Amino acid sequence: MRYRVKSCNWAVVGGMNERPRKATRLTVSLEEQDYRTLNEIALARDASVSWVIRQAIRQFIEGTPRPTDQPPSVMQASKPDGER
Repeated sequence: MRYRVKSCNWAVVGGMNERPRKATRLTVSLEEQDYRTLNEIALARDASVSWVIRQAIRQFIEGTPRPTDQPPSVMQASKPDGER
């Protein structure tokens, strides 16, 4: 998976359009079926695909214990099996 990161500033707005004051933009390549499914979920919730992805990432982060015994540089370099 390839990705590109870009910092940007957003105004805080309520509800689904809520944006952090400072956000990082990330470009991700998805398999076509995953993208179609995300679109279906977004339409069903009357939301954007970006909002659905942000919610999924938050749930993943909240449900994943943070490794505390490694320095930050090691944690950033670590990737799950199968990812390059």
